Amino acid sequence: MKKGLILFITGLLCAGLSAYGTCTDCPETFEPSGPTLLIDYKDGGQGNPVDTFMYFVPLVAPTTMDVYTDPNTTLNARIISRTSKESSSRFTTTCIFEVRGKGVYEAFFEPTEMIAFNLEGNTAPRTLHNLLRSIRVDGPMRGFLEVTGTIQNHQRQVKQVQMRFDLAGKSPVTAHLYDVKCDGKNCFFENRLHEQVARIDSLRFVRGGNPPRMITEVGSVAGEKQKEGILAAFKAILANWLLPPLPIATVGNETMMSFGTALDATQSTFTFPYAQNLRQSLSALLAQKNSSQESEKIQ
Repeated sequence: MKKGLILFITGLLCAGLSAYGTCTDCPETFEPSGPTLLIDYKDGGQGNPVDTFMYFVPLVAPTTMDVYTDPNTTLNARIISRTSKESSSRFTTTCIFEVRGKGVYEAFFEPTEMIAFNLEGNTAPRTLHNLLRSIRVDGPMRGFLEVTGTIQNHQRQVKQVQMRFDLAGKSPVTAHLYDVKCDGKNCFFENRLHEQVARIDSLRFVRGGNPPRMITEVGSVAGEKQKEGILAAFKAILANWLLPPLPIATVGNETMMSFGTALDATQSTFTFPYAQNLRQSLSALLAQKNSSQESEKIQ
């Protein structure tokens, strides 16, 4: 009898707490977020570190990534202008951005995962072509972000976001590629061949898709130790024509749609979601290694 009364009272207390709101003593759930991009829409603003501006790269990546930023880099990105035009059913918002300074940012795709991703479970002997090793920014640039979408019942929805990197001339954004032979049993990154560098002029993201895909336009494709010339430009034409869009992570594609919405709405900041596949900062590891070596010298 006493036990039943205790259970009854406990039930009433729990019901009362539910009716008046959530428990104030319960631990808060914490969801990490990525960096926040500052958006001024004018020249002379504070700007953002290049790894903040490029944080979408690990978000769209289908594999684990490691990022390296030159410890001495001064690369700083800012959006310096915004224009918009619209009709009764469509809109286009264009933002010019600049990256100033010098240095290097490079995002490395985990090779074992990249190979497995491209194998798609098919272990038949063959050569996998144009696997991504890294995406690299190694200098200043001027480009634009173009956001296009639809207007229905006064509601705006972003349908496409394009980033272009070559407004000031040759794009400093490159994709480092390689082929790897698979004999049916082994398919190792160490056995890679035909390493090439593709200069990326633009990236385009489109709403939807299963999986969503990123459309890449390149300005040249050359061997890793070759100079860019007429042949490299011709190979780029073939690549833009023949190569299919790259499958990307859904969270990354949705982030680019949200980023486009923020630019269209003239938001002053945009916070990226946390990139769960961003494994470690190679620049931090390098700094730790150099610090350790200096300490050993002093001792």
